[in-house]
Amino acid sequence: MTQERLLRFREVQNKVALGRSTIWLWIKQGRFPQGMKLSQSVRVWHESEINRFIAGEWHE
Repeated sequence: MTQERLLRFREVQNKVALGRSTIWLWIKQGRFPQGMKLSQSVRVWHESEINRFIAGEWHE
């Protein structure tokens, strides 16, 4: 059984090569995966979800 890797914001930002404000705007617009909030200040994304976004296969 393989465990899904979780990415923090900085890792997501580096992987998709988008600026911070663009990512937050696209999340608000529904154009980017929202990820999950672990706490008030920590949000993570499943690596597979980000990979699907990069491949153009992600749909909300």
